Amino acid sequence: MVAARGFMKKRVEGTRLMSRTHELPISEADARVFVTVADAGSFTAAAVLHSMTPSAVSKAIGRLEADLGVQLLARTTRALHLTEEGTAFHERCARAFDLLAEAAEEASAGTLAVAGTVRVGLPPLFGTFVVAPLLPALLAQHPKLRIEIVSTMRLSDIFDLGLDVAIAVGALPDSSLVARPLGYGQFVTVAAPACFREAPRPSRPEELLAHRRLAYTRPDGREEPWSFKTPEGQLQIETRAEVRSDDMHHLAAMTVAGLGIAHLPMFVVSKQIANGRLERLLQDFEHTPKPASLVYPASRAMPRRVRVFIDFLLSGKHQLAGVMRQEAPRPGD
Repeated sequence: MVAARGFMKKRVEGTRLMSRTHELPISEADARVFVTVADAGSFTAAAVLHSMTPSAVSKAIGRLEADLGVQLLARTTRALHLTEEGTAFHERCARAFDLLAEAAEEASAGTLAVAGTVRVGLPPLFGTFVVAPLLPALLAQHPKLRIEIVSTMRLSDIFDLGLDVAIAVGALPDSSLVARPLGYGQFVTVAAPACFREAPRPSRPEELLAHRRLAYTRPDGREEPWSFKTPEGQLQIETRAEVRSDDMHHLAAMTVAGLGIAHLPMFVVSKQIANGRLERLLQDFEHTPKPASLVYPASRAMPRRVRVFIDFLLSGKHQLAGVMRQEAPRPGD
């Protein structure tokens, strides 16, 4: 009888402990909405991610603040800012949800296949020539995985559009994003061998003006100048091209056809250079390569599907070596 009473006492105490552990003074759903609002910086972006209306998001934040008895967000007509209490609460909530997600994934890693959708933001050309060729191997390993590609070059779209990961080209500003280097890309000057049957190959950037030029046009309609490095410093050539396009796919196709000289990303024309359909010109004058990086939010929990995508792309660097420089440029390059 005494043993039975002792058992019942421990059971009751355990039940009380469980109740204290699981009875939160706030709604977990509202806390998740708050974390998303804080990360995205707007009610509208959080509403998209949670399949809610902005009004419902606002009500969730209001309930949470009422439950806690503190103001978490300072709202103005133009922006949202975390209060001091909101910053501390966000940090702990985000970490708690990260730990929960990690625990769930570790528990199911050995029994469940990688599934779900990875939303990836890619510069259009990078997606076409660098990432797309790698996807068949990824999906062969993980057939339940789905990939959604969004064409963008804006890092803010990671939050505004709810992207899981994006690829950025160029130097990255200080931000709340984690960056994983993929390699270095550069623009190269190319032409088909047929272009030089009756005209000499240019030996300096200024001599390009004696040949037909194919130029890229910016969204504002202006031509993108061609940039080179010389012993005297940076040199920009205003092409005044005979043929222009706002799509580098068009320029690459016309260059291979022998229409003229173009200035294009190396990863767009690497195969044509390797098989001799294009020649790489003025290599000594090429500008410093720019870094390309995988970026994702530092504060957001990383689902297993996203980690698998990132690990696969990083493990494919040997495949990227044919289209991207893998070592950092040396000083003076």
